[in-house]
Amino acid sequence: MSKRLVEKSARFLESRTSRRGFLRRAAMVGTALVAAPGTYILKPGDAYSAVVRSIYDCPGGSKCRDGGWTEFCCTMTGVNTCPPGSMIAGWWRAEYPGTGPDHCNGKSRYYMDCNSADCHGCSCGGSGTCGNECVDCNCTCANGNCGNWKTCCTRFRYGQCNQHIACLGPIVCRVVTCVPPWEWDSSCTRTDAVSQATWYHDAACLHPSTKIPARPGVVTGTTWKLRNSLSSGNPQSTYEYGLPGDVFLMADFSGSGVRTSAVVRGTRRGPAGDEALTWHIRQVEGAGQPELSFEFGRAGDIPIVGDWDGDGVATPGVVRGNRWMLRNSNSSGPPDIEFEFGRPGDIPVVGRWTDDGRARAGVVRGTTWILRTTDGGATVDFEFGPGGIPVVGDWAGNGLDRPGWFRDGTWYLRNSLSSGSADTTFQFGAAGDIPVVWGKLG
Repeated sequence: MSKRLVEKSARFLESRTSRRGFLRRAAMVGTALVAAPGTYILKPGDAYSAVVRSIYDCPGGSKCRDGGWTEFCCTMTGVNTCPPGSMIAGWWRAEYPGTGPDHCNGKSRYYMDCNSADCHGCSCGGSGTCGNECVDCNCTCANGNCGNWKTCCTRFRYGQCNQHIACLGPIVCRVVTCVPPWEWDSSCTRTDAVSQATWYHDAACLHPSTKIPARPGVVTGTTWKLRNSLSSGNPQSTYEYGLPGDVFLMADFSGSGVRTSAVVRGTRRGPAGDEALTWHIRQVEGAGQPELSFEFGRAGDIPIVGDWDGDGVATPGVVRGNRWMLRNSNSSGPPDIEFEFGRPGDIPVVGRWTDDGRARAGVVRGTTWILRTTDGGATVDFEFGPGGIPVVGDWAGNGLDRPGWFRDGTWYLRNSLSSGSADTTFQFGAAGDIPVVWGKLG
């Protein structure tokens, strides 16, 4: 009976709605039959209302009863990326309609659904999705609030991403970005899907006005240890990622408001030029498989990351001698920007030294910092530091990066681009650790 009802409902909806609307509503019929079959079959009303009534008695007109929309991840977690335990299953795009806010400066706006990642051995059949009884994901209003859209209710996947995983759970939440999905997750294909009506499906958390304050982290072997404040103490987060010999980096690779882990492999193998560097980037906090993997640079290069064009997304670069080669997308290809700066043997550093939102080059020579503040090559030079490993971060949370040192587990941070002593000093990590700088909104 359930199968016949779904098929009948799907045929009815297909004749009266757009392709995406039909797919969304057909998926919701299936969800209702799983979550509340008695309510849907025996009482009047749409499938979504049946699902909501089985969990929350939300008033009519509330977001949680608003058709088939799924809540944004940033509403649920504070950051515009898939939460741990979920992954991108598919995407669609919308183009600027010519009126209202132009969210992506004339570029496409991409919507990506994060589906629950583990069906715990359940099968999915031809749908590619398993039911709520198979996952740790209950159909409900996001954060238990009728004023939010739903989460874990819709069983549907467009299927352009993570096709090697045959069975995923319901949609947990939605990511929205100006970054093409195949530059967000290497598993995503370019098979196009369009839904113009969703351009205005939006939330305030997708447009954060606050900055990402820097926080300290260290890597011991391949164990990442992150602390939530610029102070001495124990890590609040610990996880494994990477292999011995990797170069460890953290940056906001998706414009999501969170810096995630990346490793660069191949820098120490063989003579320079023998092998390409491979970048393996996480778009989700913590441990897991990389969402992005690509080649850029060659053995012997020094890998760096920065938001070179000011679009909010960190992308790769390499320094070869004193030649800087920068790319504006997280993908393989030739450099978009090339220039010479510093001397061979300098330690390259990258930061937003000015308030234009763009990362620029710098070098450390001994304890002398030489930072490039304009595209024309103007610099600011100053003396700072006890030596060790240079670190750069927005220590004050004002959108400007400033210098620091990590030496045998002690952090020395300065709040201005000028000579002087450290403004902040604390202990986190130990001799032999590799320092990383992370942070997130909220």
